[in-house]
Amino acid sequence: MPNAEFTIAPAAVSDAADIHTIKMRAFAEEGRLSGTRDLPPLQEDLAAVERDIRTHTVLIVRADGRTVGSARGQVSGTSCEIRAVCVDPSYQGRGIGAALVRAIEQAHPDVQQFELTTNTLVPGNVEFYERHGYQVVGRTTYTDTIVLAHLIKTTGPATAS
Repeated sequence: MPNAEFTIAPAAVSDAADIHTIKMRAFAEEGRLSGTRDLPPLQEDLAAVERDIRTHTVLIVRADGRTVGSARGQVSGTSCEIRAVCVDPSYQGRGIGAALVRAIEQAHPDVQQFELTTNTLVPGNVEFYERHGYQVVGRTTYTDTIVLAHLIKTTGPATAS
């Protein structure tokens, strides 16, 4: 059984292949539930992961000597889009996803809101983010079976601690 202890650190370009592999494993269930692999997370190639590491905030989680999760943050003005939060299926349910979301938020103390989109077909997706302060602000029909929930967490202006 995997150890519950883990560390979060900025990703290096050399981590891109591990991130890509974990993302493909983590989003496989979403593809199965959706009845298609034609989903942005499953279509992204290794070069796109490398590009994000060079240009945005990309964090990785290591546990038991290997990479087991990742998340990305892309800042635009006073907003940060959180993308590709993924945890290796064998490590899910251990608080790693929540820690990744908090770490992306902490990496961007000056943004006023965080935004993300999640597939409502995956049980618990929307509720997971709602437990962490996100609110559904809209839904988009992506295909006949896929409805995406758009969530926002408003943080307001940064305050000194």
